[in-house]
Amino acid sequence: MQPVISKSESKSKVINVTTIEVTEKFQCRASDLYNALTRIEMVTAFTRGQVKIDPSPGGIFELFGGNINGTFVELIPGEKIVQKWRCKQWPSEHFSTVTMKISEKSDHTVLNVIQTDVPTSDADVTKQNWERYYWNSIKQTFGFGALLH
Repeated sequence: MQPVISKSESKSKVINVTTIEVTEKFQCRASDLYNALTRIEMVTAFTRGQVKIDPSPGGIFELFGGNINGTFVELIPGEKIVQKWRCKQWPSEHFSTVTMKISEKSDHTVLNVIQTDVPTSDADVTKQNWERYYWNSIKQTFGFGALLH
């Protein structure tokens, strides 16, 4: 854990941050998972709410009633998405960096997510929310979860 200085309205505040790393398997092609994370109609379907999304470098996104927002940094279709990402309740102007690497295998697709600069106090809930509101919802909405173990 390393402290990060976050500039708030009038003064700087030191925030203890950590990194979250998650690997998820999806029963779909890499391009389908990429589309689920970047196409407005698919993001709207799995988030079940109003979405603002411009999947281009510098483009903004706003999900879950504005509780999650940020900008796209890098997009490689079917392979990689990098975002500056934040939760509404985080200190003002504090963003984490989310890197999603998508890797298609012979019978499934693996998503590796690394999220840096997550406030330590929110790390557990952030990880749980990725699972509940992103990965499980994507699997249920699009049928991408039917893996045989």
